Amino acid sequence: MRPPCEQVVKHFLPQIRARIVKMLVEEHNWSITEAAKALAISPTAAAKYSRLIKSSLVDPEIVNSIAKVLASKILEKDLDFPLAIQIICSKCLELRLEADICKLHKQSYKELEKCQACFEILEKGHGIASEKTQILENIRMAIRELESNSAFSLLIPEVRTNLVMALPNARRITDVAGIPGRITVYKGKPLAVGDPEFGASKYMSLLLLEIVKIDKDKRSMICIRYDKKIQEVLDNLGLNYASFQGSMEREESLRNFTQLLNKLNSIPEVIIEVGGLGIEPVAYVTGSNAVDVVQKVLKILNEYLKNIY
Repeated sequence: MRPPCEQVVKHFLPQIRARIVKMLVEEHNWSITEAAKALAISPTAAAKYSRLIKSSLVDPEIVNSIAKVLASKILEKDLDFPLAIQIICSKCLELRLEADICKLHKQSYKELEKCQACFEILEKGHGIASEKTQILENIRMAIRELESNSAFSLLIPEVRTNLVMALPNARRITDVAGIPGRITVYKGKPLAVGDPEFGASKYMSLLLLEIVKIDKDKRSMICIRYDKKIQEVLDNLGLNYASFQGSMEREESLRNFTQLLNKLNSIPEVIIEVGGLGIEPVAYVTGSNAVDVVQKVLKILNEYLKNIY
């Protein structure tokens, strides 16, 4: 239980901070207190910069280059926590691949002589990151289609609409991306309240995870309003559907949903959550990805508009 992060905390981060303090204090006449505040560390820790720099076990040229980038961003007031993490962690990953941090780690523990863990982690992580990026972009594309069609507001239920998409082999809520705040109606037009992110919709994620267990190709789902007119539209379009009883207790709804899926031979294109006392009926449209389900919803919308006008 000795990960390389220990070496990062002990040898890498203190050196970067010390060099940033040195640049701010000695080159730009900042006080120790001002530099400490910018780095979110104590003035006492910041004041030790000279002593720390003398004892560096990481290549000074490397840490100086990172410190210069970060210091310039601080001076330009263009550095926030996420950007700092991106800059520091990207270089940390490089140093964990047979470079300074890797060497320090292996020197500390002889058991790590043939360790290739960081290479394997990076390779796997790169694949997951790529998949997540593709999913988020797919959802954004789908959102743009919905937001550009003001008539979609007619299909948004009182509980609002969410659109979710899962990673291949998704097992947890954090493997499913959705829209925090959902899609609502603003000035008569559909509007996604937030940018898509993973773990954003607990209930719909749980429903989608049950679907993925049965059909790994059905990785996306959107909820829309449901009434008799929508029922007619589904029949007119020849979309296959099934229904389950909703409940104010989400655990009961999920059980009913799971029981329904277990009775079916395949996942239908639309799954209806029948309403009741205090429960609004909704329809879940399923598909391979977010753009796919939105295209199905727009077909439903077009047919729905024919019925009401």
